[in-house]
Amino acid sequence: MPAPSWNRTLAVLAVASSVAVSVIYLPQSMLTALAVDLGVAPGAASVIATAVQIGYAVGIFLFVPLADKIHPKRQVTIQSVALTAALLVSAVMPTVVAVALGFLVVGLVANIAQVLIPVASSLAPEGRRGSTTGTMVGALLVGIFGGRIVASVLVDALGWRWVVALFAALMLATVPFVRNVLSIDIQPSSPDAGYGSLLAGTVRLARRSPELVESAVIQFFVFATFNSFWTVMVLHLTAEPFGWTVLQAGLFGFVGLAAGVVTPLAGRLIDAYGPLRVVGVGLALLMLASAAVLADSNVIVLFGITLFAVTLANQSIQSANQSRVLAANPGASAQANTLFMVGVFLGGSTGAIFGPLAYQGGGMVAVAWLAVAFVAASALAWGVATARQRRRASETVV
Repeated sequence: MPAPSWNRTLAVLAVASSVAVSVIYLPQSMLTALAVDLGVAPGAASVIATAVQIGYAVGIFLFVPLADKIHPKRQVTIQSVALTAALLVSAVMPTVVAVALGFLVVGLVANIAQVLIPVASSLAPEGRRGSTTGTMVGALLVGIFGGRIVASVLVDALGWRWVVALFAALMLATVPFVRNVLSIDIQPSSPDAGYGSLLAGTVRLARRSPELVESAVIQFFVFATFNSFWTVMVLHLTAEPFGWTVLQAGLFGFVGLAAGVVTPLAGRLIDAYGPLRVVGVGLALLMLASAAVLADSNVIVLFGITLFAVTLANQSIQSANQSRVLAANPGASAQANTLFMVGVFLGGSTGAIFGPLAYQGGGMVAVAWLAVAFVAASALAWGVATARQRRRASETVV
């Protein structure tokens, strides 16, 4: 594929992934508006944010493996239209339970990015797979934080229902462009496989691919670290000594957005030095940043720089791990990516649970200690992976 055509294809796939992933974080940035409109306490409204995350994790396992069976153009089209419809239905639901169920369905079909990342990797020109994965993962971060910012800015003026409808329209608008760039001959790896065998093969892949297991464990703890910090961010910034408004706290997401813009640069390092080395450097940065929160959580400029480093490290490590997983499983990329991302979101859920508990018990300092423990566990898993790779390299030489 010529360079200009590839650049356009990558841009379209990155934008579509960014918009799709942004919708699963909408409830987090609009909880106050949801609670007021639905007549419930903010704690009760948080069930909506939980439902969409659960739906996303389940949807990854149920639908992403289908990319090994059917053409991605067809799958992404169907899921994009279904996601648009689910968002619109959720936007008109009258009760908190109904909205939660609607967003559960939103999460189930929103895993479009996890279909497109392996596609982008397989289509990338020789020598650009690492940078391609870095670009796609960076796009996810832009979607996560960009969606938060847009929702925080618009929710007071438009109301949460119209904000959700706006994101539905954005999702639908990506469909013609994605269909255009995917109108090429892509051969699914298992076109004749039954759905049940695809799911069973996905589970069995964990036994055949040590790279998959190692990378998933590393990223489990890395994403737990990331979510431990960002889940409590609004609580921290709206409390003393800052006392920010919810809107101001939402705009702090620009810190994460900036990290998303820089993340693709890590892809070049993956291509040049290999994924495990990039993971090692990223873990060192993540450990330093997590420890820094012990001292700078009440100094906003330093804290912003630290959270930028946390976010950049998380995304760079994920780019490297995901690139390693896809390279190690070329004949089952969708299945491998499924297991990897299930591990990632289990880690994220762990951080989302324990981060607030730590914050309640000891503020941001307690969250920082929790993060240090998570990073230490991830570093241990990285050490095991590095040792195994060196043994295999020495056996090959012999």
